[in-house]
Amino acid sequence: MYIKSPLYKSELDEYISVFADVFDKLAGSAVMITGAAGLIGNYITDLLMQAGKIKVIALDRNKERVDARFSDYYGNDNFVPVICDVNDASAVNDIFDKEKITYVIHAASSTSPHVYANNPVDTICTNVIATHNLLEACKNYGVKRFMFCSSVEAYGIGSDGTEYFDELYSGYVDCNTVRACYPSGKRASESMCNAYLSEYGVDFANVRIGRIYGPTVIPEDTKAPTQFICNAVRNEDIVLKSPGTQVFSFGYVGDCASAMLKVLTDGITGNVYNIADSEGGVMLKDFAEAAAGASGKKVVFDLSAELAKEGYSKVTRAVLSVKKLESLGWKSLHNYKDGTDRTVNYLKELNAF
Repeated sequence: MYIKSPLYKSELDEYISVFADVFDKLAGSAVMITGAAGLIGNYITDLLMQAGKIKVIALDRNKERVDARFSDYYGNDNFVPVICDVNDASAVNDIFDKEKITYVIHAASSTSPHVYANNPVDTICTNVIATHNLLEACKNYGVKRFMFCSSVEAYGIGSDGTEYFDELYSGYVDCNTVRACYPSGKRASESMCNAYLSEYGVDFANVRIGRIYGPTVIPEDTKAPTQFICNAVRNEDIVLKSPGTQVFSFGYVGDCASAMLKVLTDGITGNVYNIADSEGGVMLKDFAEAAAGASGKKVVFDLSAELAKEGYSKVTRAVLSVKKLESLGWKSLHNYKDGTDRTVNYLKELNAF
């Protein structure tokens, strides 16, 4: 069992209460989630299972993680765990043969800079090939709506003076790099969704997600926010190897999950919605200080080491506008100070790592 503490369950109940209309609309449906044991997929699974009256088909290729995170749901008729690589079309079709699926949330993706650098083929395939496999199944089996989880990285590097990325913005991505496997894969998959809507009428509403953190974190994730959280849980000072003046949109995983479900039920067909904290951009050093402060530790700057790994982003500002999302009636519940404190406390309660 991974995270099912009373504090965590009360938080799930908070989201279910605030967004009651969403869960009412999902009642009686079957939701397939790929990457179900990941940071975001795990939280969505827990939300849907806590709400009840919704069947969850939880796909992931990591059986050990599925068992660790969802074993308390085993035996529940509303929970179907499936160990599957969504790059395998026949395996995907086999699931649709067995289950009557209403919605598909494609959240499976490598999200770690280490993976981008060392496994770029798998990174791009899990976006492009898996998205194709799932869209084909949605077309053939009459799924009500498909959601692809894109990323702030799809915007690329913004031009000087760009304060916010809205859904119509498009920045620069150098496709002739290994690092492009991730943002280019996201862009191609978004285009594929539009192609399936245009040619076959497959309904979709997609999301572009900011830098998400929370208690369902995967410790192996090498993104900076995750590592800051891990440092704090282990009562370690956080070492920043840059001045930390990069400005990003962060988002608590519960807010991200509730936003995705809101788009799933209420989003306009063929549209994409940014997801991030409603309060706007945060400097990386401020996020690090919030995480460190949750454990009474501090941020230490080590500017002698130059970070030059192929997998790491060179973007210095990426702030998402969430006005379009908020027009659906959504608002984030937890800012980065509250969110980091919650996350560290949850994980310490569990002696997570």
